[in-house]
Amino acid sequence: MKSPRGWIWLAVSIQVVGVGFEAAWHGLLDPGFEATTVREMAAHLGTVHLPIYIGALAVLASTAWALVDRMKRATAGVALPVAFTGAVVATAAEVWHAATHLQLSTRGGPIAGSIAWLGLLVVIVAVWLSGLGDRRRAAATRVDRRRAA
Repeated sequence: MKSPRGWIWLAVSIQVVGVGFEAAWHGLLDPGFEATTVREMAAHLGTVHLPIYIGALAVLASTAWALVDRMKRATAGVALPVAFTGAVVATAAEVWHAATHLQLSTRGGPIAGSIAWLGLLVVIVAVWLSGLGDRRRAAATRVDRRRAA
């Protein structure tokens, strides 16, 4: 991958695939699953939910990397700080979700899951908009170079 943005898209893809796998597992493979011990729940989270956690941490790391990289080269703008904030929110919600499950409770699960999705959506929109801005600036630079020649 050439750019931090590419790594962000890969990380987002991992998280989305992880959510899809988890939804398929709960919805199709074992719809009645209910852990009765913390050990069973930890095993469940460490297998079925693991791709989500890997994706969330990868999104957090890649947005942080992109933000630091952009700040070294120029101003960070708004999109990457917003994307990083979305990644922090999504990761925190996944931690909350896991902690709730480890207490063998499902009370906060839907709220935590929704917040995690909202954070991931913020990342997706911010990175997409950031890419649009980069492409516009690059096109304007090419036009300016042609005019100068």
